[in-house]
Amino acid sequence: MSVGAVSTLSMESIIGTISGILLMSAGILVWYLRYDYRGIIKAKQERHDWLNEQAEKYKREKQAWLRKEAEKYRKNTDPDDF
Repeated sequence: MSVGAVSTLSMESIIGTISGILLMSAGILVWYLRYDYRGIIKAKQERHDWLNEQAEKYKREKQAWLRKEAEKYRKNTDPDDF
């Protein structure tokens, strides 16, 4: 960005001024795109973490249900049947 400012101030022709303005605009654009990209990556990571948390929660609930069903099955089966 400082290159654009130096180019604008050092060259006194119209081409130098336009060149400096374009360089500053490009610097601002690149900065914004990098800033926006970081926000997108952060949102994606938060969603990924939330999905992993939900999967773990579902897994724990299913394991608890299976343990409960196995215990009911053991109580209902007669040991003499085997």
